[in-house]
Amino acid sequence: GECRGSMFGPGIYLAENASKSDEYAKEGSGVYVGLCAMLLCRAVAGRVLTVDSAGDCSARVRSGEFDSVCGDRLAAAGTFREMVFFHGEAVYPEFIVIYA
Repeated sequence: GECRGSMFGPGIYLAENASKSDEYAKEGSGVYVGLCAMLLCRAVAGRVLTVDSAGDCSARVRSGEFDSVCGDRLAAAGTFREMVFFHGEAVYPEFIVIYA
């Protein structure tokens, strides 16, 4: 999303754990006041570049060397891993989850 920084470069960020995604969720407005939403997506990772520190990895993916990036925050900070996709066609939003 665009509500936070881009630790590994501009792209589509997915998390393996819903609580990680919840860190980025914003409360809705209107009929959605008090509720948040997240997308449950299917993704094709292909050749994955695994990194454990911040840095823009988009050029290595766009070059064709890799298809996606795994930000291994588990190894670096004990938190959940994030996957970054730089090609929209690799990610399919399958469900919208609305929660309080």
